[in-house]
Amino acid sequence: MFVRISSVCNVLMFSVVFFALTFVSCGNDVEDNQEEKVISEGTIYYSITYPYYKDDFMVVLLPDIMTMEFKNNIYKNTVTKGGLFTTTLISDCKKKELILMLDFGSKHIYARLDKNSTDTMLTTFPVPDLLKVPTTDSLAGLFCEKHMAVYSTLADGYDAEIYTSKKIGIENSNWCNQFNELPDVMLGYEVSQYGLVMNFRADSINQSKIDESVFIVPEGFKEVSLEQMLFQMQEIFNQIIE
Repeated sequence: MFVRISSVCNVLMFSVVFFALTFVSCGNDVEDNQEEKVISEGTIYYSITYPYYKDDFMVVLLPDIMTMEFKNNIYKNTVTKGGLFTTTLISDCKKKELILMLDFGSKHIYARLDKNSTDTMLTTFPVPDLLKVPTTDSLAGLFCEKHMAVYSTLADGYDAEIYTSKKIGIENSNWCNQFNELPDVMLGYEVSQYGLVMNFRADSINQSKIDESVFIVPEGFKEVSLEQMLFQMQEIFNQIIE
């Protein structure tokens, strides 16, 4: 659903897209997790929070969960809220192709981006300095390295913590977002999108088999331009936060 992207990929979420966590402190668990095998497929469940949004009444209308299904270097981020709307981001990290989908009322639309168009889109988002922090933690039971995303000005974004794991089997997972300097999968991160700062933290991982059909655009969806997709997404969030 779909982010100053974070996840265009991760986010946009439009697919944002997309782009949460119960944070667990490490200790011996971190050492144990370092020995675990890489997870080749499954579903990661993220919590979404809005740390700087103070309207408690309206926040209940905003998405609070994202799922990330992954297999064979492809992942699908899905953000939905009460069946009212769903935003989806599908990232093919091998072919460097991105699909953004929106399912809202009578609107069933998607936009398809190649690497060039994705790179062009990313130039509209502030890119932070990424600083590795010499501490480790555990999210969703996996060993994570910590980074700080530091922006030049507050207008660009709030400085934020990022947690990445080598235990998720996706190469170049961040090719389509402004954190593409990071080689590993983000289990905790923060992005600005649609006038909101969104915080994602991984709560749990289900190592179940993934049917490759989940990475195909369903029938009944109409292809539109990226500009039209972004406009429709902004309209939805404007109705909620304004």
